[in-house]
Amino acid sequence: MNRLRHRRAISLAPPVTLPDDDDLLSEILLHLPPRPSSLPRASLVCKRWRRLVTDPAFHRRFRARHRNPPPLIGVFEDYLGYPFFRSVLDPPDLIPRERFRLRLAEDEGGQWHFYGCRHGLLLLFNRAKNEIIVWVPDTGDHRQVAVPPEIDGKEKIIWNGAVLSAATADDGPFRVVLVGVAGNNTQMLACVYCSESGKWSDLISVAAPFLVFFFRDPGILVGNALYWMAYGERWLTILQFDLDKQTLSVIEWPYDSEPYSQTWLTEGDCLGVATLSRGSLQMWERKVCSEGVAKWVLQKPYDLKNVLNPEFRLKIGYLTKLGYAQDIKVMFLWADHSVFMLQLDSLQAKKVWESCVIAPIHPYASTYVAVLSKEGKKSEASPGRN
Repeated sequence: MNRLRHRRAISLAPPVTLPDDDDLLSEILLHLPPRPSSLPRASLVCKRWRRLVTDPAFHRRFRARHRNPPPLIGVFEDYLGYPFFRSVLDPPDLIPRERFRLRLAEDEGGQWHFYGCRHGLLLLFNRAKNEIIVWVPDTGDHRQVAVPPEIDGKEKIIWNGAVLSAATADDGPFRVVLVGVAGNNTQMLACVYCSESGKWSDLISVAAPFLVFFFRDPGILVGNALYWMAYGERWLTILQFDLDKQTLSVIEWPYDSEPYSQTWLTEGDCLGVATLSRGSLQMWERKVCSEGVAKWVLQKPYDLKNVLNPEFRLKIGYLTKLGYAQDIKVMFLWADHSVFMLQLDSLQAKKVWESCVIAPIHPYASTYVAVLSKEGKKSEASPGRN
């Protein structure tokens, strides 16, 4: 009898309903995962949901909630002379390449050097035109800025750069730092552009410990300083640019570059260096002890061949790092004519596409949303910045 009463009590319980208050329902919808398909699916539930998730104010709140950090949605390849987008998501979250195209760079052909992306901004440099482009893929907006001839030219050459912004709006202010060499490769230099003033700073330089020929990988941001790995004939050193003091300094990397090895910088709580040689990955961190002396400490090593071989049954002879997403510790690797995405924390690997080309990859994170219009027609909304 008691069981029967309990069952009747359950059956008579009122069904759970969503709140009538739009503000409260919007708060619930803000907790949807930041996948490209989340809001389109929500918009199909009913007219009320569609009205809420197509509101531009809701989009801004949704992007702000998932900004730190935003999800990795794709990468930009760098081998055609302009940024080429590839989505790393599976359907229904896969994003078409046409959504992120800088037609200005494509129309001008392979004249653009890709200096990386940060805070939802991409930085390109055209040496022939002596100008940079700062591009916001989320909105399609871009700004072209002329580089003064005293920065690139007359025994000075720009090899790399970085763009950064602390703003939360897509049209917020930004800074660009360009780095290069001068004095027959005996000096390293930097120059800063500020979008608020529209002006370039004076040249900043520091003596190089050896003949520096280039800066290969994008700069990284640790704290309030930017870092680049500088390459000589067989030696490496690290160039530091302090954003507050506007000064350059050199940090010694005490190990020589081994043949057929790759070395690049990593960012986190402190400056890091990763080396990849013959399938063995080693991660180093620069620790400062209580006496104020900095030293390089080896962290956990990884045998990447043993990770990829059993799962994909590859005959890996040459393993190459193409790109590295710092915030989520995801590495892109080329092996056996394929590109793999490897999560270092879990050592889970995913084959993302086949390729005969070994080219740098720049991971791109954004809170991308594609929604239905209020009339029910499919349209694309601007994704959010990272």
